[in-house]
Amino acid sequence: MSDPVDVRTQAVAAVLRGVGKKAGMIVSAAAAGVLLFAVLRGDRWWFLPLSVLAGGVLGLLNFRWLALAVQRVYLRQGARAGASNLAAAIISILKLSVIFIILFIVIKWQLLDVFGLVAGLSLCFLAIIWEGAVTMKNTLKNDQP
Repeated sequence: MSDPVDVRTQAVAAVLRGVGKKAGMIVSAAAAGVLLFAVLRGDRWWFLPLSVLAGGVLGLLNFRWLALAVQRVYLRQGARAGASNLAAAIISILKLSVIFIILFIVIKWQLLDVFGLVAGLSLCFLAIIWEGAVTMKNTLKNDQP
């Protein structure tokens, strides 16, 4: 039998790869579509596609940080519930603070388009849902006799 910790670690790594690939496909396709729209519109054609890409990268970074927190806090051997919950809360607050600071600077200095940034973040969420549905389908298919 395989070690349960190794199996969980491999499962997390597979989900991370799947979300990364799917988010890359979705965000790239959306940025290409927005690029076509922006070129036809004319002014600052690079601004909106760059915003979608930046939102996608920020969304993937957020997901990656979340996965690392889950791996290090909950999947660690001998983790206690109280300490794990406290560590997860602290990590989440720090992670969200960093993302908030990045978003604040980007919006305050108008470095990127806010709607493109939100679109990129949302597309990463869509990739997470897509990967979850694929994983659930594969799990259900493998569990049937």
